[in-house]
Amino acid sequence: MSPVASSWLLAGAILVLVLGDPTDACTCAPLHPQTAFCHADVVIRGKFVGVTPPSPTRSTEEFESWIRYEINVTKTYKGPESPGDVIFIDSWQKFCAYQHSAPLDGKEEYLIMAERQGEPLTISLCSFVRLWGRVPPSQRRGVSQAYGEGCACEVVPCHSMPCKLSGNAQCPWTDGLQDWNWQGPQAERQACLPRPSQPLEDSFCAWETLDDSFSEATANSPGL
Repeated sequence: MSPVASSWLLAGAILVLVLGDPTDACTCAPLHPQTAFCHADVVIRGKFVGVTPPSPTRSTEEFESWIRYEINVTKTYKGPESPGDVIFIDSWQKFCAYQHSAPLDGKEEYLIMAERQGEPLTISLCSFVRLWGRVPPSQRRGVSQAYGEGCACEVVPCHSMPCKLSGNAQCPWTDGLQDWNWQGPQAERQACLPRPSQPLEDSFCAWETLDDSFSEATANSPGL
């Protein structure tokens, strides 16, 4: 798991301890799908086929309880998992837990971006987990091709203008200035990708619009 994600979860855990109610303390920071992809250790398409109810990791510490989802992998974009594998992904029940509301019947595919905390894979309420049928074609192209090329770049959420950037490898993300849930054109159709630079110059990144013609047939073809 990335240092940024680790520090964010640590801050959230401190809020839980201070405020007492983990549901009240759960606030998700804006997360561009490219950032979610780059921070994730595993990115897959998969089907939820089962769940193990939460149980304490230590007999006297109910606070550290987890819920475990059983996932049938149908496509791997990042990580060692292979189509046909059955994997388990945990979620911390007492803090920002991911709650899968749909039936666990393995009928629908989801795009899942998970991180490793030690050995187990984990997701939370703030993780990128989307019904595949609702992922727009441009984001499908992102997870298949573009997002991985931009992991040396940084998407910076802009809460006001002018947006403060600290280097040429950063792209200003302004969707939140128009839409409080940050689901604007930059999140849906663009990626922050490196541009050619001269020798000895700092890397330069800029927004690039992804192709909306990424069809379902293309998404399911080998290598995508």
